[in-house]
Formats: sequence, C-alpha cells, structure tokens
Amino acid sequence: MPSNTQRIVAAIVTAGLFVGGAWVASGFGTSVSDAAASKSATALHSGLSVNLHGARSTKGNVVVIAFDQATAFDNMDYTKAAGYLEVPASEQTMRFDFPDLKSGYYAVIAFHDENGDYGLNYDAEYLPTEGYAVSGMNDLNGMPVFEYSLIEPGRASDLTLFYW
Repeated sequence: MPSNTQRIVAAIVTAGLFVGGAWVASGFGTSVSDAAASKSATALHSGLSVNLHGARSTKGNVVVIAFDQATAFDNMDYTKAAGYLEVPASEQTMRFDFPDLKSGYYAVIAFHDENGDYGLNYDAEYLPTEGYAVSGMNDLNGMPVFEYSLIEPGRASDLTLFYW
C-alpha cells in the first residue's frame, strides 16, 4: 500500500504531465483546407458539419455520406442518404458542411476513394484497402452500429480516416 508521501508525489507528477501535455498539444494547430472545404458559405454551427482528418494522399476523392435511416446506413446505400458530399482528396483537414441537415441525428461514413471507383475497396481478407471513418465508432475491428454512430447538428464533428 503506498504511503501518503508516495500518493502526493504521484498526484504532483500526474498534474505536471497533464499540464505539460496540454501545453505541448496547444502548439499543434489544425487548419481547414480552403480548396477542400465546403463552398456552401454556411456558418460553422448551421446544420451538420464534419471535419475530416488523416487522408494519406491527394489521390482520388474523399466521400462523406450522412444517413438518417438505419437500413441505408447498414447497406451503405448512398441513394437513400440524407446528405452526400465529395471533394478532391487533401492531406490537410477537410470540412464538409450539410447546411440542410439541421434537425435530428445523423450517422456519418467517410472514405478516401483513392482509385475513383466510388466504392470502399477490400482485399482478399475483407480488410479495407482505402481509408474510412465512421462517426461514433470506437472499435475499428467491429461493424458500425447506426444507433452508436448518431451525431447531432450544430457543432462540428471530427473524424479521422483509418487505414489498415
């Protein structure tokens, strides 16, 4: 069992790491690429807004799809999506605005379509060969669940593309 002195020292070290980490993190900025940002000229807090990070290249396009129906989300049926945006890929943060999606909750799927075939490609082991992101998904090995992926419009949501 730790002594009181050990507990106090541990608390001071933890506080120092926390403050130091926050100070280091404050030096990192994220800028939204003007070329890849939505041209809708809407305010950041109007409708659904998604900041997408982590594209590994500028090849192809990045597609962001917002769903308001579980069936369309589960089948990745973009024809029944509430919103669909596609822009040329950028290695900088990209902002996607859906100004008409103001009420309700939406699940968002994004993928980096590097080869331009409008689909998320898979290898022989059914692992994606292109980057993807799903709102609310913490376990990238599991299947996305619509109810856990729902986000509310009114503030920007951040997603990071994941590559296997």
